[in-house]
Amino acid sequence: MANKSECPITGGMCEKDVVSKALNKVGICRSMMITLALLPFSWDGVMWAAGAVKSLWDAATTAVGS
Repeated sequence: MANKSECPITGGMCEKDVVSKALNKVGICRSMMITLALLPFSWDGVMWAAGAVKSLWDAATTAVGS
């Protein structure tokens, strides 16, 4: 069986390579780093959805108000 230990953040299993060992020393698993790297892209999606809802709302209120 591979040398694995429990991740301090997620409670899952973390691999014991050089990167994981360094991250585990400060309490971070690799999956958490991937999640944090994707957060800025998710904010772009939130802003796009808000813009789409606003344009639909404006179109609906303009059509009803005419």
